[in-house]
Amino acid sequence: MAISKRVRIAIEAPAKDLAAAGTIPDTHTFRDKKFVIRVSYAPSLSHGERQAVWDLWETNMRAMVEPSSFGWNPNEKRKELFHRHARFILVYGSSDAQEPTVPTSLAAFSMFRFEQDEGEDVIYCYELQVSQPYRSSGLGRFLVEKLTAIGKHWKMSKLMLTVLKSNTAARRFYQETGFEVDPSSPEYEPTSEDDVWVDEDGSDTETYDYEILSKALN
Repeated sequence: MAISKRVRIAIEAPAKDLAAAGTIPDTHTFRDKKFVIRVSYAPSLSHGERQAVWDLWETNMRAMVEPSSFGWNPNEKRKELFHRHARFILVYGSSDAQEPTVPTSLAAFSMFRFEQDEGEDVIYCYELQVSQPYRSSGLGRFLVEKLTAIGKHWKMSKLMLTVLKSNTAARRFYQETGFEVDPSSPEYEPTSEDDVWVDEDGSDTETYDYEILSKALN
């Protein structure tokens, strides 16, 4: 599929340029806890890093994904997570205050890609996951802020993502961080009743268990 010159340039940007665009530090402190942060391409991840990403995603999402319309398909999900165009912001807990640059367990990550959606250049957040012990620590907001900065730097029009309706905590978080239902979302409210397809019994033809959200960047 053809992509715009702007998206192609963003895809080709080195990881260090992504980090610079997002002003992402090597280490950061959230609520008196030190974290090590790394930006990486999916192909550059070690086997251990890939496994840590997968384990955190599965721990957080499997129970919600299995009964959803997406279903449980680990092979396809691994292909998506570790696609050659996938980019990661990885946040690790540090070993101790004496050596704050030594990472330990994966505390949070975001996986994103530069793409075209409905003819617009966008940064698409495929995943934003925070480990249970680190929730409400500011890591989620930090990741959204960095994705926003990266998207703006490469002049993307939107930051987009997909969220399950059953994931009420995530939906509330995204609303609080400036996301709205995107016009491409299947149940986006139309501008007029004429745009709604209705069955003979008066109900909408189909319901969906997910939403597509977006945040304007320009």
